[in-house]
Amino acid sequence: MLNQDMTDEEFAPWFAKAQEVSQFFREIGPKYDEENTFAYPSVDVFRKSRLGALPVPKEYGGPGGNILHVSKVVSEMSKGDSAITLAYNMHYIMVGIAGSLMSEDQKRHWLGRVADGDLMFGPFSEKRAGFSGLADMQAVPQPGGGWKLYGKKTWGTLSEAANIITTNATETDAEGNLPDTFDGRVAAEKLFVGDFKVDENGIGDGVRIEKTWNALGMHATGTQVIHFDGYFVPEDGFICPWRAGAFGVLEWASLMFASIYLGMQYRILEETTAKLSKKHLGATFGAIVANDTEVKNIGHIVDGIGDMATKVELSKRVVYQTCEDLIHGRDKDWAPELRFPNLGIAKTFTSENVMHMARRAMSMVGGESFRKGTIFERLYRDSAASMFQPLNADQTQTYIGEFLLNTAAAAAAQKG
Repeated sequence: MLNQDMTDEEFAPWFAKAQEVSQFFREIGPKYDEENTFAYPSVDVFRKSRLGALPVPKEYGGPGGNILHVSKVVSEMSKGDSAITLAYNMHYIMVGIAGSLMSEDQKRHWLGRVADGDLMFGPFSEKRAGFSGLADMQAVPQPGGGWKLYGKKTWGTLSEAANIITTNATETDAEGNLPDTFDGRVAAEKLFVGDFKVDENGIGDGVRIEKTWNALGMHATGTQVIHFDGYFVPEDGFICPWRAGAFGVLEWASLMFASIYLGMQYRILEETTAKLSKKHLGATFGAIVANDTEVKNIGHIVDGIGDMATKVELSKRVVYQTCEDLIHGRDKDWAPELRFPNLGIAKTFTSENVMHMARRAMSMVGGESFRKGTIFERLYRDSAASMFQPLNADQTQTYIGEFLLNTAAAAAAQKG
C-alpha cells in the first residue's frame, strides 16, 4: 500500500486548485461534448495544477494525498465537467491500483514520474471479456527477457494524453500459445507498466490508438481502442499477477467512479435549483396556474429539489465514509466475501442516484431541457455511463445476495 499521510491543512490548497480546474472544465466542456473529441486544452491545465501528483507519497516526490482527498478533488472537478474529469479519473485509479502493487524500485521510477507531471492510464477491458473476464491479449516471453504484447483493449480512457500505460495480458509459451485450462490462464494473467509514446497519428512502437469513441455520453474522455502488435515490456515492467494483485485494491476503481457521479449530482442540483428558482410558468404538469406563478412555489417542485438535495447528501456520506473506513482500517472487520460489494455499494448508490436525479431534473425543468445542447440533456446522457463502470449494481447485489442466502442456508443446515 501507499504511504499517504497528507494532513487536512496540507490538503486545503490542493482543493483550491481543484476548484480552479473545475471552473476551467466547466467553461470548455460544452465545446468538446458537441465535437465528441478529447478536451486537449485540459491537459496543460491539469498538469500545471499538479493535481495528478496528489496521491503520490511524499517519499516519491508527491504530497501524499489519501483516497478521501482524491475523492474530494475528483468530485469537485466532476462538478465542473464529468466527462473531462472521467479521463483524469483513470489516472487516479491507476496510480492507486498499480502504485500500491509496485516494487520499491518501480514506485521510485514510475510514481516519481507522476509526481513530475506524467499521466498514467490503464486499458484492461476486452470486447469479449470486459474488465473482469480472462484476458485474451497475449504476453509472449522474449529470448532476451521481457515480453511482447499482442491484442486489443477497449475503453482506453485518457489514451490521448497519457504517457505511462498499465495493462493486463495473459502470458503464453514462447510460441504464443495461451494456457489450455481456466486455472492456468488465471495464473498466467499479469499486470504490466511501460512507457506510452505515440505520434500525432496515435502510432507508436508496437502500439496504436484507434479513434472509435462514439457513445451516448461522456464524449470528451478520449476513450479509444488500443492495439498492441509487439509492444515490448522489459523485465522490470512486470508488476504482479493480475487477479491476486489488482483485484485486491479495487477500491481505487469503485470509489473514484463513485466520486465522478457524486460530482455530477452536485452539478445537477446546482443547475436545477438555479433554473427553477427564477422560472415562471402558466401550466405545470397539467395543472393550470396563473401566468405569473413562480415555479419555486409549486409543491412538487419544492419536494423535488428537497429529494435531490437529500440524495446528494446521502451519496456524499456513503462515498466519504467508505473512504474513511479504508483509511482507518475498518475494512478489516468486513467479511472477506463482502469486500467487493462493500466497496461497490458507494458506486452503485451514487450511480442510481445520479440517473434518478438527471431524469427528474429534466422532468421538473420541462421540455426545454430536452433540446440538444442544454446542460440537462448532457447530464442525462453522461449519467448513463454510470451503469457500466465497476463495480456495477448487478455485481454488487449478486455478491451481497449470495452471501446472505448462503449464510442463511448454512445456519439452517447447522440447526438440523
